[in-house]
Amino acid sequence: MLAHQSPGPHHLFGPLGIDVGRNSGVAFSFIAGHSAVAFAVTLVLTVVVAVCALRAAPVLPSVVFGLLLGGGLSNDVDRVARHASGGVVDFLTLPHWPTFNLADSAITVGVVGLLALVLVRHHIFGQAPS
Repeated sequence: MLAHQSPGPHHLFGPLGIDVGRNSGVAFSFIAGHSAVAFAVTLVLTVVVAVCALRAAPVLPSVVFGLLLGGGLSNDVDRVARHASGGVVDFLTLPHWPTFNLADSAITVGVVGLLALVLVRHHIFGQAPS
């Protein structure tokens, strides 16, 4: 994106567009401007997700943890590779939504999947997951 995208926003199709930006924070630019803190927080969360992924036996939880792990690692690698330039590269746009990237999409789908798994387990078994 950085090498081939001309400056300014560009429409792709439907509501989707492209506009290159950087996020030095985490989700929704939380703790923006503190790249070291953002890296530390995401690294800890990535390790927690990796441990959970190793313990997940059924396919669906493994997919959910894989999405979270892949998105988290991707953003961590981007953050380390571009530490001098201000953070993770975001480039996808939707109306009324912050600019994001594919890793952010994987994390979002993973979080929704994790919430769904917890709610289904709680509903089916009538208890909080252990």
